[in-house]
Amino acid sequence: MCGIAGIFKFSGAITVDDVSAVLRMLDAQLHRGPDDWGLLLPRPAVDEPEIRALLERHDPTHVATYPSTDSAPSIVLGSRRLAIMDRSLRGRMPIGTESGERWVVLNGEIYNHRELRAELEGSASFRSHSDSEVLLHGWSAWGDGVAERLRGMFAFALFEATPRPRLLLGRDRLGIKPLYTWEDRTRVVFASEVSALLLSGLVPSEANPEAILRFLELGNVPAPLTTMKDVHPLPEGDLAQVDARGLRHVRYWDLGEAVAAARADRPGSFEAAVSSTRAILEEATRLHLVSDVPVGAFLSGGVDSASLVALAAPQLDRPMTTLTVTFDEPELSEARYARMIAERYGTDHREVRLQPRAVFDDLSRMFAAMDQPTVDGLNVWCVSRAARNAGLRVVLSGLGGDEVFWGYRHVRFAPALATVCRIMSSLPASTRRTLVRAAAGGAPALRAGLDRAAYLEDPSAPSAYFLVRGLFTPGQASRLLGLAPNEFATAPARLPYAGEGGMREALTAFDITHYLGNQLLRDGDVMSMAHSVEMRVPYLDHRLVERVLSLPARYKLSRERPKPLLLSALDGRIPRGVWDRRKMGFTLPMMRWMRAREPELRATCHENKLLDAHAVDRVWNGFLRGRHHWSRPWALYVLTQFESGLKGKVSGAQ
Repeated sequence: MCGIAGIFKFSGAITVDDVSAVLRMLDAQLHRGPDDWGLLLPRPAVDEPEIRALLERHDPTHVATYPSTDSAPSIVLGSRRLAIMDRSLRGRMPIGTESGERWVVLNGEIYNHRELRAELEGSASFRSHSDSEVLLHGWSAWGDGVAERLRGMFAFALFEATPRPRLLLGRDRLGIKPLYTWEDRTRVVFASEVSALLLSGLVPSEANPEAILRFLELGNVPAPLTTMKDVHPLPEGDLAQVDARGLRHVRYWDLGEAVAAARADRPGSFEAAVSSTRAILEEATRLHLVSDVPVGAFLSGGVDSASLVALAAPQLDRPMTTLTVTFDEPELSEARYARMIAERYGTDHREVRLQPRAVFDDLSRMFAAMDQPTVDGLNVWCVSRAARNAGLRVVLSGLGGDEVFWGYRHVRFAPALATVCRIMSSLPASTRRTLVRAAAGGAPALRAGLDRAAYLEDPSAPSAYFLVRGLFTPGQASRLLGLAPNEFATAPARLPYAGEGGMREALTAFDITHYLGNQLLRDGDVMSMAHSVEMRVPYLDHRLVERVLSLPARYKLSRERPKPLLLSALDGRIPRGVWDRRKMGFTLPMMRWMRAREPELRATCHENKLLDAHAVDRVWNGFLRGRHHWSRPWALYVLTQFESGLKGKVSGAQ
């Protein structure tokens, strides 16, 4: 697990400013790799007096070189390393071939690197036991097709110095690990965090107002947007090929195509589906335990985290460390269910009780770590801090279980949403507007969230999803920002796969691309890495995702129990008391905590000059009267703190 950064110049020599920019990006990502760092430069550059003097101040023993000419495209490539695989100096990145013609930096983990190494050992000479070197030699053997052979979470940069310099950037299939790029006519700049790009001093600090509007609508900044203009995430399942001609995208994996392929040879019965799911689950868990440091687990007490502990703990040669966050509010605490699992599997169980004062006192550090605004993330920040305090560097998380195994209530009730959309579609537009306004203006006791019915003025699968997941409607977000209605066109919704299942499958597609990709995974990465902790997500093994999503709906839904396919695959390893209860989800007692601190939080929101003061008060008043979920005023507070932190980063970059 690392932070990576680099500059690829289409032509011309590397300058001291280029080297300084990459070093600043690496420094900005120290939390991602506190154990080691490395830098790659063209061989002529290190002889330049200014560059040589700069490297002397940073330790030139961390610098590798490759052969280059001043006229050819050139690169400065860097890595910050959190040592998980091969913790020796042999695993330092960038790692190159013996000839110095090919190099790699990797953020993440390639879980099947041992199997790939076995394929390559006859033709490649390995100097380390790291997964990054396996990727390097795999590229030499299989070309850009190496990405299709990888099983894991990763973002990488592969550089070939000769005969024609080229760079290959890649990201894993589900977008678990981040990679951001910015380009102009002379170069491509890339890093693991938007903040690092900003601190390079090369990327213009021009805010993207549409990203702020979308954050208010969704609670996250949806790809391909970021809060900085012209800075974009590399899409999941994507390769970016960069050479003297510029940057071109090539997609090596598509969720829709993969699910369709898996559907063609899916098991013919529920029993066969359970058997194949169990086999993939056990294999994925085994692969996710590959590490040269101890692996722990977040254990909330729900089905997903309990299942991971049940799968993982018996495979370890020592008691697994499990972590549970508890609160003074017993109605939100799943501690007793977590204890049931911990006792059954003999884990070294730790409970961390969160007190609101300590949480709020630590918020400034969380906001400093936040790379993009989000209404989520505080829970991951707290549990990752607990993991770090427990001495853990790697933890398993049940993130993705709800998306893959259909754990969300809106998937269960998707047919009713489809019926509502169908009825609304049959009505004249004027009638739809009347019904929407009536819903928004209903009795106060029933009004919470009903204003999102405005999405049904244009009834469709995306509208149904935003009815469920939306934060503020586009009109409300525009008023909060003092914008004219529809100043930004509504971004087209992307359904990555479709087919049998109708509305259920459409909502799942949005959960994976929007909620999981833009919020849960981004928050999980940023907040865990802020504490130098690697969070692994076995439920997002791509083979498991492809298999389960290809199965019929009747295998994944049951009136008797949640996630019947997962529970059947676990074959009695989870006590009934853990799953036979109301779903809670891992959330903090935010409503109670925010009510207690409302004057302070509201006053902070009023400091944000982007927000209309009257609109801010309407949101807070609605929250206090029970008309709005706590996430709405929290989003305003987050935006205010993020904007304040962004100004500090901008001034620091100048």
